[in-house]
Amino acid sequence: MAKYENRYGDIHTFTKQEDGSVLWEGNFEYIREGHDFIDPPGGPFIKKGQMLAHIIYDNEFNVIIDGFERVENGYLIKTIEHIVDPDDMSHLADTKIIGGIINTTEK
Repeated sequence: MAKYENRYGDIHTFTKQEDGSVLWEGNFEYIREGHDFIDPPGGPFIKKGQMLAHIIYDNEFNVIIDGFERVENGYLIKTIEHIVDPDDMSHLADTKIIGGIINTTEK
């Protein structure tokens, strides 16, 4: 379980479920929500496609948010496993520095 304190001092908890989803509990009295996001007053703003660990600052939640389901005591965050390929170096581009400007398109 991870705890997140928002800017109003409200505590939100995130608990992993056996099926891989995450139960999010907290103050949802005046919530804004859309098809792909949940935004309680004071945060945290959580959107589909984000990595949950980057929002609640807990490495045990390295999962990608895939959707939300309203439940009695909060929201069930549907997740997708984040798969890391240690051999994938595609994020490292061939670069050429010209006058202090990095050019990643020129070979």
